[in-house]
Amino acid sequence: MPEEDNAALVAYFLDELWNKQNVAIIDKLTTEDYVVHIPQGDLLGRESLKILSVHYFESFSRIHLNIVNQTGQDSQVVTRIQWETALMLGMHPLDQEIDREINREIPARGVSIDRIDNGQIAESWNMLDTLYWLFNIQELSRDPAFVRILPAVANNLPRCPRGQCFTGTHCRPCH
Repeated sequence: MPEEDNAALVAYFLDELWNKQNVAIIDKLTTEDYVVHIPQGDLLGRESLKILSVHYFESFSRIHLNIVNQTGQDSQVVTRIQWETALMLGMHPLDQEIDREINREIPARGVSIDRIDNGQIAESWNMLDTLYWLFNIQELSRDPAFVRILPAVANNLPRCPRGQCFTGTHCRPCH
């Protein structure tokens, strides 16, 4: 299959699974012995990805994936991804200190490398910028009015006077 077809296959798979929440696409476009390599370990087989996907759909009030860049060579496709997720705070019994429902956007970035075998995705290596994502979840759940941009994406923000962050004069914890 030409590289363009492989890239289109992966783009279609990602859109159907994450944007349309079509879990059935896993059976259609992955091999029977499909493996997903993630930092926490390997997801072996289609059922593992289905379980993880459903868990994500139930945990976030919104998930949308945008493909930022994609390239293919031979049987591999590399995709840079921008995740737009939202977390509904105040709905869960553990959110006792939140007195109203608050929908908070939590962006994340990631890279996926997919190996195609006979027109199906056989193996994937996925890396999500988990540290950035967890930081935002922690900050947004702690103080829903506080949205912080990490230094990695804060190209034009001033440094704080002590040189410890990029958030200017109202940064925490140094001020």
